[in-house]
Amino acid sequence: MVNKRFMELVKRQMNKECPTIKPRDLKLPRSGLTQILERDENGKPKLDLTPLEGTGVRVPTQEEYDILMQVYECGGWKWSGGNLSTHYNYWNEHKEETCVRAEERLVYANNEFYIKENLKVLSTSEFYDIQKINLEMIKEINQWFDGNGK
Repeated sequence: MVNKRFMELVKRQMNKECPTIKPRDLKLPRSGLTQILERDENGKPKLDLTPLEGTGVRVPTQEEYDILMQVYECGGWKWSGGNLSTHYNYWNEHKEETCVRAEERLVYANNEFYIKENLKVLSTSEFYDIQKINLEMIKEINQWFDGNGK
């Protein structure tokens, strides 16, 4: 079951103008969701994320951080130490000021670091727009993390 609080947050964060992808005819197990994303050998949704050099994504809430880490994991992005993006909760280090690099090798810092280094800082919805990730895709990813995969 898709977490209602999660989906309310996603709806607030998503830009309504983000393009949609035509769903496939497949249904996800035990859900009303239509499968949009390709899957890996374990059934985890796969994303093809474009690295954004010199860019961080600001995640001012724990919920936004959690969603972004799920998206990063589905894109195959890992922490610089090699762990999956969902392996550890780095949001607690900087809380509301947390920024996470928008590249395949993830690094976290506070928002001030990105500003001082003259790096670009995106909101989560700006990042999702650039990556062409829509609400249905996020629902599908959440479904997998919420019950099917983790």
